[in-house]
Amino acid sequence: MAGFMIVVDMQRDFVMASGALPVPDAEAIVAPMTEWLSALDPAQTAGVLMTFDTHVPDVYAGSAEAAQFPIHCVRGTPGWESVLDTAAIGPEIPVYALEKGVFDMWEEAGLRVHALRGGEDIDRDRFFQRLADQGVTQVTVVGVAADFCVRWAAEGLIARGFDVELPSALTRGIVQGIEAVAEDLGMRGRVELTA
Repeated sequence: MAGFMIVVDMQRDFVMASGALPVPDAEAIVAPMTEWLSALDPAQTAGVLMTFDTHVPDVYAGSAEAAQFPIHCVRGTPGWESVLDTAAIGPEIPVYALEKGVFDMWEEAGLRVHALRGGEDIDRDRFFQRLADQGVTQVTVVGVAADFCVRWAAEGLIARGFDVELPSALTRGIVQGIEAVAEDLGMRGRVELTA
């Protein structure tokens, strides 16, 4: 059965050293991630979801996140944009986007998955239920930051019955690396850390 891929927050503000909130060594995973995306087999890939941390200055100022981090990923700014080109993904593979205003892609009610190609816009929870109904059991999660948004994406997938693969070469963290996150998550569900 085909697997599904989630690329978490590969945005300029997180990935580039000049960004508003750079994740250490994140620039180093851009080229290998692009290569990995371009090598995905359409017969083995049900789709790719790109998440976007998305903020509005007035709302962000009053958020819990603002107590920890400076404003970043303001929608419509260069810092909000992805460093990855979805054209690297084979044209037969559906590509989707999910904009989220908090760390955890599962926390906000009413979020929608937007089809960038090959599908329809759909409620996030219905989208993942549909994947499960189609027999997708494994989701590969890559991106930044391992100890924040990647972790919560994986936790939510485990809670929804998916097996999660975390390729260490395609993930970077702020304080903790993906190895520590995978060890912790492994106690809650099926998690595989790969090279």
